[in-house]
Amino acid sequence: MKVLYSSDFHGETRLYWELLELAMSISANIVILGGDLLPSFLPANRYEHMLLNQESFIDQFLVPFSKTMLEIAGVEKILVIAGNWDVAYPYLFSVPRESLIDLNQKKYQFENGYEMIGYPFVPPTPFRPKDFEKMDDPDAPWPPQKNPSYIRSTDNFHELIPISPYFYLKGRETIQEGLLRLPEPKDERRTIYVMHSPPFGTQLDLIQGGQHAGSRSIKSFIEERQPLMTLHGHIHESPEISGAFLDTVGVTLSVNPGQSLLADSRSGKLHAVTFEMGKPGETISHACLT
Repeated sequence: MKVLYSSDFHGETRLYWELLELAMSISANIVILGGDLLPSFLPANRYEHMLLNQESFIDQFLVPFSKTMLEIAGVEKILVIAGNWDVAYPYLFSVPRESLIDLNQKKYQFENGYEMIGYPFVPPTPFRPKDFEKMDDPDAPWPPQKNPSYIRSTDNFHELIPISPYFYLKGRETIQEGLLRLPEPKDERRTIYVMHSPPFGTQLDLIQGGQHAGSRSIKSFIEERQPLMTLHGHIHESPEISGAFLDTVGVTLSVNPGQSLLADSRSGKLHAVTFEMGKPGETISHACLT
C-alpha cells in the first residue's frame, strides 16, 4: 500500500495541485496531510477575518479538491489532522465528509491491520492563533507571546475572540497529558502516528539559528511507545537546515518532509514523502530532496 505524506500547505493551491500530480504519478493509495492545511496569510491582515477566510477556502477549494483526488488520481483514502494555524478545522467536519477522514486525536485502522493515530497540538509559538497550542509539559520553556492572541469562540462557531495567551495556555492540559488520552493501538509496531509537531532535539525540529523547537513530550512519547513510524511537519525549514528529512528515535522512523511556500525560490516545489506502509524504512523517498 503506497502512502503519500505532506504537510504545511497554508492554503497554497499550487502545492495542492502538485500533490495531485504526484499522487497520480506514483499511483498513491493513501494520502495523508499533517496539518496547516488552510490559509494563514490574511488579505486584510486582520485575525478577526481568519475564520471566514478559511471556511471559504474549505468550501470553495479543499472539499472539491479532495473529491478530485479520489475520482481523478484514484486515491483510496485521504486522512488529515489540524495544524496550529487551522483555526477553522472543526468547520471542515461540521458535516460528514466522504472524501476526507478526520484523524485528529482519533485512530483509523486499515484492512491490512495497520493503524494511524493523529495528534495536532504543538508547544507554544510566537504566533497569535492558539486553538491547537498547549504547554509542552509543566517545566518546558516557551517563547514570548503576543497579546492579544486568538481562539475560536465557543458561542459563535464562526468568530475568533481575543485572549491572553499566558492565562489561556496555563489553563489547558499539557501535551504530555494529552498524549496519554490518545486511542490505544493494537500493536505499536504496526502503528503510524501523524503529529504536527516534530520531536524535540532531532534533525526534524531545527529553526533558523540552529535552535530546536519541537516537542519534548512527543519525543518522550515516541521513546516510550516505539511505534513503527511518526510523521511530522510544523517546522518548514528543518530539512534544509539539518540536511535530513528523517531521523530515528530508538527504532522508530520519524519524518518531517519540510515545506516551501515560495513559488519563485530554488526550493519552491512540493515537499512530500512516499513509502510503502508495511516497510517505510526500506522504501521512503522524498519527492523534492532525493
